[in-house]
Parts: sequence; structure tokens; C-alpha cells
Amino acid sequence: MTLLEKIVLPLCDIQYHTLPDEVIEKTKLCIIHSMACAYAGLEDRWSRAAREMTKDMSPSGGATVWFSVQKSNMAEAAFVNGVYAQSILYEDIHRDSNAHPGVIIVPAVFAVAEETGASMEDVLAAVVAGYETMARIGRGTACLEFGKRGFRPTSIIGTFGSCVAAGRLLRLSQPQMLTAFALAASFTCGVNQWAVEGTDDLYFQNGIAARNGIIAAQLAKRGITAPEKIIEGSAGICAAFGFSQTNLEALPDKIEHYAIMDVLFKPAPACALVQTTAQAGVEAARQGIRPEEVLKATIYTFQLGKTYAGCDYAGPFHTLLQARMSNQFNFAAAMVHKNIANQNYCDFGNPEVSALAHNISVVEDQNYTKEFPQRQPVRVELQLCNGEVRTIYKEEPIYLKKEDIISKLFDHCEPSLGRERVAQIVKTAFCLEQLNSPSQFLALFQ
Repeated sequence: MTLLEKIVLPLCDIQYHTLPDEVIEKTKLCIIHSMACAYAGLEDRWSRAAREMTKDMSPSGGATVWFSVQKSNMAEAAFVNGVYAQSILYEDIHRDSNAHPGVIIVPAVFAVAEETGASMEDVLAAVVAGYETMARIGRGTACLEFGKRGFRPTSIIGTFGSCVAAGRLLRLSQPQMLTAFALAASFTCGVNQWAVEGTDDLYFQNGIAARNGIIAAQLAKRGITAPEKIIEGSAGICAAFGFSQTNLEALPDKIEHYAIMDVLFKPAPACALVQTTAQAGVEAARQGIRPEEVLKATIYTFQLGKTYAGCDYAGPFHTLLQARMSNQFNFAAAMVHKNIANQNYCDFGNPEVSALAHNISVVEDQNYTKEFPQRQPVRVELQLCNGEVRTIYKEEPIYLKKEDIISKLFDHCEPSLGRERVAQIVKTAFCLEQLNSPSQFLALFQ
């Protein structure tokens, strides 16, 4: 059996009627979360650019450009909606793959489902399969070699997730699904220099992954060929991207636990690796420590929390993304403002936050590295001007719960849609199987 078969064939067995109730419930919550993230980014500069470009280049089709009457083909609609969903970095998290599945899988599934006339039961199963795909191939990214090469895990593995999710709705046979996955390896991309310089290319990476996965599935359906040893071959995925072949060989042959159940929801609109740091900043403020009392500080974190692009950056902060990625900014902003809020990051030029961040260093704690990714502990040592040393320790971030995600949907959508409409969206989301098509659900946002 090739690694391609080992990874993909179990995904073909996922069926709605065999999914446990808790998996279906979690899938619906992931859809609500992705929609909330996307709506929040609707009018951001990069979202407008993607929408306007798609309107010019592909102005017709059967798939909805979310929150509007604009239509396009399934691939281009998925691209725009994926850009929306990435906008404020409030994505969901799958820790073992260090990736954010929802911002790719949900846009891809809804776009393909609209054009193919898929049932909502098929939609839910496709979302589960997409998440599972990213989790399975994503295990290969959990190694030092992948991390050194500067690739972004989400966009690299997201193309595979999109192609499998799309392939299910396009009714690909097993051989075609294997081909689609192999083709996706040549269509995937995304490097992390944006995190260093704070540039806009991040926002398009996931949209491109959603689109390219759909294209891979469409080509496979039309008889295009691709390598059988695309993963372990001498010039395949492991060799090219630095994936761990050992990790992939260790994958179970059957799916006994659905990866979507392990998905978490960020409390801070920032990098997944700095969530604990942000909450440590709130804790420092809660303990009554004032920013002006801090002479210098050291953040002790796990290896990836220090070495991932942009995470160890003390400023100056010229862009929003530099702020969202930085441990130093996340701690300082949370401490200064005494909370975690999107506006804190938009105010990335705040002089009080910048002054504190400038005096913070980041150090790897090897014991914390051993606990990662199961836990993401952070310890912050604050040296105060009076000579006192205060320590803030957080073993884990407190992630958002179901009620928090629903509240987030209201926060982002209620000002324009009204409270009654958002309540209707929530009620409908948890009864998706009762709808005739995904278009009925999307129409509630217009």
C-alpha cells in the first residue's frame, strides 16, 4: 500500500449516516465559526480586492460569493470566501497539524455543493472529510525539517483537504480521489515571509488552497493522471516540503476518532501559537501590575512559539499582521488594555504597547517544547522597576466554547443583519439537514 492510499482511502469511507451525533454537532459549530470569521472580514481591503477581481474575471456561475448576490464558478467563489474567512485571524485550530481547517474547508464545500446540488447531509460529511484530510496529511508537518523551510502549514495541507472535500461532492471514484490528492501536491503553495514583514499575501493563501483543491478534483474527474508515490517518492511531498514520512507511516489505517472533535477556537484574533501569551497579559493586568512598572520581561514558551515566523518580534510594528503574530505585542497589548479584543491589534501603533513590547524577550523552555502540541504553556517573568520579580504562568489558553462562538456571530453580523436574522441563522445552522440546499442557508446572510 502506498502512503497515498493509506491517507486517502479511509477518507472515502466517511458517510453522514455513520457519523456520531457529537461529530455532526461539532461540524455545524465549525460552519457557524467560519461564517462569523468571514463576515467580520467582509469589507477589509484584501476581501474587496478578491471580490472585485473575481467579479471581473469570473462573473457568473452557480456558487455564491458569500453575503451578496454575486455569483461565480465553484473554484473562484471558494477563493473569495476563503479570503474573507482568513481576514481577522480568528480561525479554528487543529493542534497536531498546526493548521486552521475551517477557513479552507467550509468555503470549498459550500461552493462545490451549490453547483452540484448536494444535500446538506453531503455537505456535513464533506466538511468532516476535509478536516480529517488536513489532520492526516498534516501529521507530516509536525517535524523540524518542515518548520525550517518556511512553508505555512495551513495553506500547504489545505489544498489536500479542499480536493478531498470537493471530490466527495463531485462523486469521484476511489481511483479518481487518489489522483486528485496527488494532483493537489503540485497545486499547493504558501510561504511565511508575510509573517516577518506583515504583508497582505497571507490573506490569499487559504483562498488559493480552497480553489486549487477544487481544480485538482475537477481535473481528476476528467481523467488526468498523477504520481502514485506522490508522498514517499524521491521527488514527492516528503522530499519537497520536508514532511515526516515516519509520522505519516504511523497513521492508523482506519478512522477511529474524528479530527474535527479536536478542533479548538481561538480566544484572540492572533497567531495560534501566541494565544497563551495573550491571556498571560490579561492575567498580569488582573494581578494589578501596571505597564509602567515593568523594566523588562521574558516570555518562556515552546520552541515553535519562538521560532515560527513573526512570533519573536519586539517591534517596531508597522502593520496589523506584525502585531497579530508577535508574542511581545500580544502580551503587551493584553496587559495595557486589560483584555483581548480585535481593536487592540488594529491599534498596533499604540505607544504604550510598543514601549512595553520593546522590552520583552522570548526564550524557548525545553520542558514546554516537550509538552507541545498537547499543551501550550507559557511563563512570563516580569522584572519591575522596584527590583521585584513577578511570574505569570498559564498552562493553556482558555478556548472559546459553543456559546462564545454564537456570541461572536452576533457580534459580527447583528449590526447589519439585525438580531432576529442572526438568531434565525443560528437556529438554521443546527438544523442544516432540513434544508434543501446550501443556498438556502447562505441566503440568510444577504
